[in-house]
Amino acid sequence: MESKRNPLAVWIMRINLACGVLSGTAMLLMMVVGTADIVGSNLDKIGLPSKPIPAAFEFMATMMVAVVFLAISLAQSRRNHIQVGLVMSLLPAGYRKAFEIFHHLLGATLFGLIAWFGWHGGLHSFRVGEFAPGLINYPIWPARLVLAFGASLMTVQCLLDVASVFSARFACEDKQSHPEARLG
Repeated sequence: MESKRNPLAVWIMRINLACGVLSGTAMLLMMVVGTADIVGSNLDKIGLPSKPIPAAFEFMATMMVAVVFLAISLAQSRRNHIQVGLVMSLLPAGYRKAFEIFHHLLGATLFGLIAWFGWHGGLHSFRVGEFAPGLINYPIWPARLVLAFGASLMTVQCLLDVASVFSARFACEDKQSHPEARLG
């Protein structure tokens, strides 16, 4: 009998999937704006006035943060990050478990620190109305808050991964679909 998934794991997986969709949408917007900016900047080559998109660079930087930090926890939950499977397969089962716990705790610590400082910087940026000066004063705080949110979600995902070492109920995905599950 298959154990029922923990409600927290189900809820986090839904958030991960929604953030993955937002990440893909940000990538699509980057492609559209980038293409439009390149085309607009080169209209003078066909005899039309050049019309680059104002603040396109700042927009691309903001969307890049969204692409990376909104998708990172989804990739973690699906075990899509680069892994050293050969080393893990050579370890005895007990050491594999300990190494996996250490690995997830280290990730939670790193992303927890990024989230902590990200929230501090993002909220300060929002309070002072920080922006990138230019033809259009482009706000910086949304990217900072997205970074903080994405790092927070990754921290929670890493902690769920620690719990999933002890109980499959906390796994966000079916462990049989992951390469390391086939090694042991």
